Amino acid sequence: MTDNKPAWRDDILACYPYLLERLRGIDAVYQVCEAQDFAAISGKDRRQIPTDGAVYVLLDGFTPTDANARGAEQDIEIGFSVILTKQQVTPNPAADSVGQTLTAISKALQGFDPTDAQGRALATTPFKQAKALAIQYEYGFAFFPLRFTTTVAVVQD
Repeated sequence: MTDNKPAWRDDILACYPYLLERLRGIDAVYQVCEAQDFAAISGKDRRQIPTDGAVYVLLDGFTPTDANARGAEQDIEIGFSVILTKQQVTPNPAADSVGQTLTAISKALQGFDPTDAQGRALATTPFKQAKALAIQYEYGFAFFPLRFTTTVAVVQD
């Protein structure tokens, strides 16, 4: 007997590997990296040079929304920042196809409604774009962030 419960029921981050997989399918994205990789390339403690054309995916927040069923079900908005790194001599994003890559990422993630191999829902709402962090320029690189959110529900057993 197959359990048909949504995958997010027992793991509110069940969508994360599918988000990474979706980003890996974008031709304009050179490499998909995660938070520990971003820590190594940014800030004053930088230990390595960023990869030109890579995106770094950061889980950036959990925001509870209104509770349902007298508090037995809690919807939670989960946010992910997707940061494109490009080597920039001057802050001229048009010179290095940054606009096309950011558009490709947006098209891939806006409305993304992931399911697992068994067809179980990984979120209660499709991904949508949200306000992102500011663009940063460090060490000859530009960090272009986009932000996407989705919702899951924690349901009392």
